[in-house]
Amino acid sequence: MTSKPINLRMNERVECAETLPSRFYNDPGILTLEKERIFRRTWQLVGTLSQACGDADGRKRTIADPEAFFTVDVAGEPVVVARDNSGTLRAFSNVCRHRAGPIAQGSGCRNVFNCAYHGWTYTLDGRLIGTPEVDGMEFFDRSTMGMVPLRCETWEQFIFVNFDLEAPPLSAFLENIPKQAADFDFMGIELAERRDYYLNCNWKIYVDNYLEGYHIPIVHPGLMKEIDYPSYRTEVFRYSSQQLGPVKQVKPGDSGERVYAPEAGTKDALYFWVFPNLMLNIYPDNIQTNVIVPLGHDRTLTIFEWYFHDPHSETVKERVRKTLGFSETIQQEDIHICEAVQRGLQSSTYDRGRYSVKRENGVHHFHRLLSEFLQ
Repeated sequence: MTSKPINLRMNERVECAETLPSRFYNDPGILTLEKERIFRRTWQLVGTLSQACGDADGRKRTIADPEAFFTVDVAGEPVVVARDNSGTLRAFSNVCRHRAGPIAQGSGCRNVFNCAYHGWTYTLDGRLIGTPEVDGMEFFDRSTMGMVPLRCETWEQFIFVNFDLEAPPLSAFLENIPKQAADFDFMGIELAERRDYYLNCNWKIYVDNYLEGYHIPIVHPGLMKEIDYPSYRTEVFRYSSQQLGPVKQVKPGDSGERVYAPEAGTKDALYFWVFPNLMLNIYPDNIQTNVIVPLGHDRTLTIFEWYFHDPHSETVKERVRKTLGFSETIQQEDIHICEAVQRGLQSSTYDRGRYSVKRENGVHHFHRLLSEFLQ
């Protein structure tokens, strides 16, 4: 695969621009470049500060506790997140410097890591301190063979990592999201449910679909009843965008139960996207995260997680049940159309399309960022 820059010929004006060529959804080599130039240069959501890390000393531990850790895969890259004895949260490549064995497995509480292949030992701050049976090895300096550190930052309850030590800080990617989400009470939210969905489509098809409300009247009749579609709009920023979908006001004579009634606590449902693959959906009483993981050029994992306050109470359990049921319907509708689009992109009759100026400026923004990073 060539490492030459890729020119997507993306016109900066949505009125004049054409969409991505179909080969960018069908070529396995493009995904290889995307992992190198996009996923390893951007902030990736990997967990929360309340992430469970097993039991120790007779009590349940989370990543907020010293010596707690968890492992995660970031677009094919093994990663370990750990809290060292001083209380510092750190992230590392979970690959031993000896012969690429796994340094940590699963989650738990430990004061050192022992590689599962040959037992090389690392401290929680990444230093290599144990190398059994290396006598006779010449020019070996243990101090240069520690775990490869990654950047690790948090926002509210969420933990992010970045492989690129020169990338802009997390705040540059989140931009105005903390301000816009200020009315939501993040304190005390707990994971209520996680669901993994596997789709037979390129990861960008799913992101494209998320970034526009243009398809809602056709694909999502249930969601159409909940939002004020004529007022639906998208605002784009440097590395993120925000879709504003006001909740439809209840009118006298309306029939049927509403999922997101205006009186539930806030006027708008807030839909945020952070380049390249994170969605933050904030509703009146919960927050939902979607992480889009490429498994292959035509295979994608979408990780859905829902966070509520006091999710174990009977009242909230009913809200969770209703929310998940509504979300499941929308997700199945999206899976159906995204997989159909993947098939259409393989047709000999299609290469590039055009953008709806009013409804698809978010998709155009995403494609311009792709072009920037791939170049």
